[in-house]
Amino acid sequence: MSSIRRISSAGLSLAPPSGWEATIYQRPPLAGEVTYPVVHAATVPLVPGRGDYGGGLVETLGPTDVFVGFLEFGPDAAASALFGRLQGVPGLTPDMFRPRQLQRTIVGQAGVQRFFTIQGRAFCLYSVIGAMANRVTLTARANQVIGTFFVETGG
Repeated sequence: MSSIRRISSAGLSLAPPSGWEATIYQRPPLAGEVTYPVVHAATVPLVPGRGDYGGGLVETLGPTDVFVGFLEFGPDAAASALFGRLQGVPGLTPDMFRPRQLQRTIVGQAGVQRFFTIQGRAFCLYSVIGAMANRVTLTARANQVIGTFFVETGG
């Protein structure tokens, strides 16, 4: 049996399946800004300088590729209605993906965004699939990596 590679940082961890690249990072804050951890996983190389929502990377997705991002928000967000409606890491269904859910529309692609709270921490799950036509298969691939996301109590 092969060993599973798990990455961990800032009380977050992920075990990307074979063929995925993944990282956990936190942008240096600009003047007066507070930043929080971001997790990126994709079936394409994680290009340097990509945006928190995958800008600069999602443009490279082919019809069989997937991007998954978990963006943490501050403690106040965890108590908000937007994040508090859903407790625990959500799974995705093919019907959740929509072309208009993308941060920037890219022909053929589709995205989904879900807000949730886990262990008192607030997150946005954002996923992009390379082809709406392949959403059933690509949703299953996204859920493979989403199912390995783990959050420790606190931050």
